[in-house]
Amino acid sequence: MKIQNAWLKAMTAAALCMGLGGCGGNGDSVAGSAGTGSAINPSEVGSNSPATPSAYRVVVNSQNPDYAGVSRTFQAPACSQSAETPRAGGGVYSIHLTSASGYTIAFSVFEPKNFDCSKGNPLVFHGHGFGGSRETTPTGLLKRLVDNGIGVISIDQRGFGESTGSVRVLDPDFEGQDLLQILDWAEAHLDWLRYRNDKPVGNRQYNAVMGSTGGSYGGGYQLLIHNIDPWKRLDALTPDITWNDLRYSLNPGGAYGIKDFKPADGEVTPQGVVKTGWDALLAFGGEEGSIAPKVQAGNFQAVPSSGLDNLIRETLVRGVAANRFPAGALEFFRYHSASYFCDDEVAGTQSFLQGTLTPKYPQTKPDPVDILFSQGFRDSLFNFNEAWRNFQCYRNLVAANGGKGDVRLITHQNGHILPVSAYGQPVVGDLAEQGAQNGLNTIEFQRPAGPRACGDLSVDDADFAFLVSKLLTADESAAIAKQDTTGAFQTLAANQNKICVSMNDDVGQTKASAGAATWIPVDQFATHNAPAMKGGNTDSLLDPVTFKFDPQSDPTSAATSGVLGLLRDVPAPAAVPVYTPASDVALAGIATGTVSITPTVAQLSNPACTQILAGASQSPVGLLGVDPACDPIVFLGLGVYRNNAWRLIDDQPTAVRGFGTRHVELNGVAEHLKAGEKLAILVYGYSPQYPVSGSRDPLSPVVVVQGTLNLPIALFGGQ
Repeated sequence: MKIQNAWLKAMTAAALCMGLGGCGGNGDSVAGSAGTGSAINPSEVGSNSPATPSAYRVVVNSQNPDYAGVSRTFQAPACSQSAETPRAGGGVYSIHLTSASGYTIAFSVFEPKNFDCSKGNPLVFHGHGFGGSRETTPTGLLKRLVDNGIGVISIDQRGFGESTGSVRVLDPDFEGQDLLQILDWAEAHLDWLRYRNDKPVGNRQYNAVMGSTGGSYGGGYQLLIHNIDPWKRLDALTPDITWNDLRYSLNPGGAYGIKDFKPADGEVTPQGVVKTGWDALLAFGGEEGSIAPKVQAGNFQAVPSSGLDNLIRETLVRGVAANRFPAGALEFFRYHSASYFCDDEVAGTQSFLQGTLTPKYPQTKPDPVDILFSQGFRDSLFNFNEAWRNFQCYRNLVAANGGKGDVRLITHQNGHILPVSAYGQPVVGDLAEQGAQNGLNTIEFQRPAGPRACGDLSVDDADFAFLVSKLLTADESAAIAKQDTTGAFQTLAANQNKICVSMNDDVGQTKASAGAATWIPVDQFATHNAPAMKGGNTDSLLDPVTFKFDPQSDPTSAATSGVLGLLRDVPAPAAVPVYTPASDVALAGIATGTVSITPTVAQLSNPACTQILAGASQSPVGLLGVDPACDPIVFLGLGVYRNNAWRLIDDQPTAVRGFGTRHVELNGVAEHLKAGEKLAILVYGYSPQYPVSGSRDPLSPVVVVQGTLNLPIALFGGQ
């Protein structure tokens, strides 16, 4: 079956651009003169703990005593010459710097509508999604910030838009250095930038007042800046639908982030499965989003060095060929993740066929910082588990003086979603018969997204309220909150120690339905609805539930674990009922437990599996993923019986690989279960989210799957 290129591009773009800041505009902007800021290396790094708002002093950049006697080049003087008559604000211009690696760094500056030459104006950085580009005109959240006295810099990340160089997926040693250079430029060229003295670092007594926003890739860059910036300049972060560990995102199922992981007696080390659906789309989106803008702009000399970095291309080729990612590449992706800095797991070697990398940054815990995380429960690229891990990491950070950050978490029904599904009965013939226009629609990848809001609280409103309250003074923030009609300021203030859980899918809707969200206290959620640490168990309010799927006792719904999964009825899994609530409850969080995969009586596992798998991991292409009688793969999910059919909750299948018993953490979900509705463990032999990475084991077509799970149940309070 051939897929029309335009259709594939549109689907890829829609998937990659979901969420805040997914894709930026490509319009013309006012040209500004280029400049480079001088990076200043601190002699030491101090604490980044929050201070009492009334305890700090605020000054404008041009009056910052830290720079007395230091030559400063202000790009567009607004306050330097006359504090009484600043020039008009609201300007928009673009800057192109030369990075330390010799490539171009492009970004747009959106000046605040009005300059404050007494206290200065805060600055918020904005990042686009993977495959996208920067905004060149402030709209939406960015316009609200500008209109309320907060400047914005929207960035073309390395390789995308007008920035050149290869895309290394937010490598601290490449994209990270470019980002720090932009922060340095802002301090050297924006005389209206605000400073305050609540968090002195090194030999500076005043810290720049800066925040950040963006979703997906535009969320990852925020954590990267904070984790590596020696001056700790970001004061408030608002990352949406971003990752904690790219190993888990792209190759879920492994024992990631657990220090000195050793399986218990009788258990096996969990193995990852390449998420080929999203990995392929990200690869296409990365190449297209990087190379196409250069071609369209006539910048052909930048094309050979654009697109995905060759290390990433090698990883994808080897991953598809061997049906598993190389260990060295997994370490590479971990270095590009918050988990590298958050977790105590010892880092391994970043090795490739092309060579071995030595990372610039050691594993150092980040400083506390204020963060509002937001996450879509329907997101199938970076699922709720990633947001929970990020939330736990940054919430638990403690500064030397005992200070902690104000770290929040709200959820919604949007994110990385591919709405190419229909609850039909697909067979291979249907795909060819329907043709390029809608052939993929018969595969249940995901249903359309719902509101990007947690009940009545939209993510944009929450981000605006959070950034304003953290970057402006109490009086300034109160004045803006008084004029705000969304209620976001009041909602965040009233629920500081709670997590907003979006319960209703509201498929295809832009506004949440009544009772669509519930606020759960953080301590309760961390105890009963999710594991307190990686590799830990959820302490469910219910007794553990057990399940067993044996294809010999249920031959009509035998879940195949091999390539035959493509030929069977994909949307019809084997369903094993485990729970029926007597009253309405919230299934909200992460189910954990143990899962065992064993051969049926008619087949045996290969006694040489250990040697086969070891050889596959050492080979550049493994054994093409064909590990005879050693490599069953199944997909598990929580399902609800509704409208006379089983439905996978939140489109979240969890890959489980290999014979034996292992600890399992299912993808997080949230669902309002009504009294009498059946909850089941759904067992699939194939998932469209893993189109070419199901089991290729020809000798394990069917398996027995059983286990014990702790369900994340909470009382349903509504909003």
